[in-house]
Amino acid sequence: MIESPHGGIPPVVAPVTESWRLIDAWLAKHAPVSLAALRPPAAPEAIDRVEERLGFALPADLRESLLCHDGDDSCPAVLPCGPLYSTEGIVEIRTMRMEIWDADDPGEQEEPWWGTFWVPFAGRDGDDGFIDAGPGPRHGHLGKAPHDDSADFVGWTSLGARLHSLAGAMLHHDDRDWVGPVYRPMLRGDGTVDW
Repeated sequence: MIESPHGGIPPVVAPVTESWRLIDAWLAKHAPVSLAALRPPAAPEAIDRVEERLGFALPADLRESLLCHDGDDSCPAVLPCGPLYSTEGIVEIRTMRMEIWDADDPGEQEEPWWGTFWVPFAGRDGDDGFIDAGPGPRHGHLGKAPHDDSADFVGWTSLGARLHSLAGAMLHHDDRDWVGPVYRPMLRGDGTVDW
């Protein structure tokens, strides 16, 4: 049994595909402009090319998410983590991050700015959400890497767990008594969602 990072038994989390099905259905009903900003699924071959260029496998939740939506072109972002990166965007942002990190001599840094097995999945303006694809206890965990400060893990044990919680927040968006790990979304009146 895998324990959650905060102790105890980890929560039951729906598969990424199921969370995206719920998110898409909610967006279709309440925020169709935001739904239209989500790209179609990535081809499995495109995801294979990403893994080949990175030199390691993507976390399973990210692969499954890309098979639902290959990023988005939203503003404001459909999800609170920022616009999702496409397969090309993942490679582009990670390459840039690795080049800057190599130039900064990571051996001299006390706190990480970027990690060898971190995979960017969402962000804007140099502030990137990432998933740790490396071995060890943080495998699959989500983090935030700002453009001008040290990176840190944000408490989500997987992309699947975050999407599951976001889907729940959407389904309870008008239930004022609902308490969950994320804020309820706000409808902007123009067919978009904000957080």
